[in-house]
Amino acid sequence: MKKTGILIFFCGKMGAGKSTKSKEFAFDNNAVLLSEDEWLSILYPQQILSLYKTNK
Repeated sequence: MKKTGILIFFCGKMGAGKSTKSKEFAFDNNAVLLSEDEWLSILYPQQILSLYKTNK
């Protein structure tokens, strides 16, 4: 039987635990995790310093 992929989005307020839960889910299910937080921190280093304040 052909196995199909599933795409899951985690959404919610800042600091709600989305990143933590998605990392746990990916680890437990041997899944690929694409994280916007990691992409942005690589693309814009030292500009996202916390949940509440950005460096301009």
